[in-house]
Amino acid sequence: MARRIVLFASLFFVALASGGAFVVYLAYNPANMSQAFYVETMQHAIHVMLPLGVVLNLGLFFTIVSAVLARRDRLSFYLLIAASICIIAAVLVTIFGNWPINNQIITWAINSPPPDWTELRDEWWRFHVARAVMLIAALSFLILRALLRRGTAT
Repeated sequence: MARRIVLFASLFFVALASGGAFVVYLAYNPANMSQAFYVETMQHAIHVMLPLGVVLNLGLFFTIVSAVLARRDRLSFYLLIAASICIIAAVLVTIFGNWPINNQIITWAINSPPPDWTELRDEWWRFHVARAVMLIAALSFLILRALLRRGTAT
């Protein structure tokens, strides 16, 4: 029963994080945004989406615990390790890619961002797409694990 609860928590938190990343992918694509709209939108998002970091960390924690609990079931263990690796990659991209740029964006004046704002915008977007792909992959591995029908996997 503990394994099921931990797997549920893993699925729940990783689904929230990957859903958040997917929504950002759909709604925050900077391709056709004016500079003022982009800066204002991103500054708002930076403030309101901070809880996703906690959600992602909880997803990582429960996924690793789930892998430890499944260590005797090779297929489950490998799927959970793959999910953990994807989440770790997403966390690293966030910490070393998106956050440094967020720390710059939050200081910009809405109507006068720095001259290189489009390069930073595009770089942030590339990091975000990589993060979203990693989180969707992690969720896919978790769903596959949850769909397993095995005596030792329950």
